[in-house]
Amino acid sequence: MVSCKKILLDYGLFVILALTLVRVVLNPHADEMYMYALATASCGLILAVTYVQRETNKAAITHALGLERVAHDLAQSNEKIAEELAHANVVIAKKLAQSNVDIAEDLKSKSDARQDVADRGRESAEDATKFAEKGQASAEVATLVAEKANKAKSDFLANMSHEIRTPMNAIIGLTNILLTTELDDKQKQFVGVLQTSADGLMVLINDLLDIDKIEAEVIELEDAPFNLTSLLERVISVMSVRAEEKGIALDVRYEAGLYKTFIGDSGRIRQILLNLVGNAVKFTDKGTVSVFLANGGKGNGKRHLTISVTDTGIGIPENKISDIFGKFIQADPSITRRYGGTGLGLAISKSLAEQMGGSITVTSVVGHGSTFVLHLSLPVTISESSKPAYQENTIYLDTHKNAAELPILLVEDYEPNILVATVMLKNFGYRYEVARNGQEALDKFSPGKYSLILLDVQMPLMDGYEATRRIRGFEQAKKGVSRVPIIAMTAHALKGDREKCMAAGMNDYVPKPFNPHQLHAVLIKHITKNIPPKIAA
Repeated sequence: MVSCKKILLDYGLFVILALTLVRVVLNPHADEMYMYALATASCGLILAVTYVQRETNKAAITHALGLERVAHDLAQSNEKIAEELAHANVVIAKKLAQSNVDIAEDLKSKSDARQDVADRGRESAEDATKFAEKGQASAEVATLVAEKANKAKSDFLANMSHEIRTPMNAIIGLTNILLTTELDDKQKQFVGVLQTSADGLMVLINDLLDIDKIEAEVIELEDAPFNLTSLLERVISVMSVRAEEKGIALDVRYEAGLYKTFIGDSGRIRQILLNLVGNAVKFTDKGTVSVFLANGGKGNGKRHLTISVTDTGIGIPENKISDIFGKFIQADPSITRRYGGTGLGLAISKSLAEQMGGSITVTSVVGHGSTFVLHLSLPVTISESSKPAYQENTIYLDTHKNAAELPILLVEDYEPNILVATVMLKNFGYRYEVARNGQEALDKFSPGKYSLILLDVQMPLMDGYEATRRIRGFEQAKKGVSRVPIIAMTAHALKGDREKCMAAGMNDYVPKPFNPHQLHAVLIKHITKNIPPKIAA
């Protein structure tokens, strides 16, 4: 702006002087006053212009000085700013360097942490592997413990079975023998109660042993001809004493035209019916227990049968009917206290019926009684058996008298059972000798000396298994001698006991307690096979 003013003033001054000169030259005749005034004005103007120019120059100089000071100040300020920036850059650089160091250390720390985590993870994996190995080892130990527990259970059951069945054989055997003797009515009543009680005790024992077999799914069913009506009558005979004691009626009816001889497991069917009829009598305090055998038609070569057991007893609540077939369960806990029982009978009966392809159904009204129905499908024999069925408490003599030419060797260490077996053998018409352990049996034995050997399994000095193996060894060493039938007559009646006897070389197996008919049937079966032709003729 100052430079522009200076230029204008300089040029303006020159223009004025030029115009003044032009005026003088063009107007030489002007008066002096005019010229003087004009000259004065021009000089004044020139002075004014000079003054203005001088002030302008002064202002310019001042302005320049100011600009110089400003420039100097700016230079100082810039220098200061540059120093501050440089210092700031140094500080920032240091902080960045420190930050980088911190970040690097943090990253290293995190890296170390990750490594630590990785190490811990590896250790955890190793620990997990060790834990899994320990778990597997624990599982193996638990399996071994369970196997030992099962073995201990099996050993306990086997020992209990043997220890209970051994005296029970004497009780039941002597009871059967007593019933074949001359007894007055009172004595018959007492012996009948003894027989019923023994049968009831055997039902409980068999329930406890059978539930173990059923859980292990090792129940073996037999297929043999049997007379169903005779079987049912024997069940009624067993339960009639208890019914008479309670003052209730017990009757059995059959549908007309019903086949009598079927093929199946008569022992298991008898067990089911004893449970059903026994429960009916147990839970009926007055009234009647009725058993009805009906023909349900035929199909697939079998006859469908229904055996209904109806009582007028306490009945079962509707919401409890589905529970009564469970193990150790009765409809009401007070029933156990009042009536007793294990709560196993119906569970076992249901399982046995189903394994035979049948079923058990029930209907009941509380306070009015219950009806249990056993449904079975059984093959029928081609022709009805002409032989009369064995009647309870009747002992049949062997019609093959010549079979008794060679005595039977009875090997038994329990004196009451020796008494039972020898009385039965005598009633059957057989001669016999007695050995009280396996070693004594070996001392008495020689090939061809005995028609049959009845052999206990658990005995002192030498058990029945070892005695059998040695007898078979003697026979094998002497050529041309037939093998004597050896029948295991033992209180070992659990899973595998029959197979163990067969593996030792025995021919058959009669578990204790046995009745006269079981023993007689086995004797006839094996002795008649070994009668020499001249004797059999």
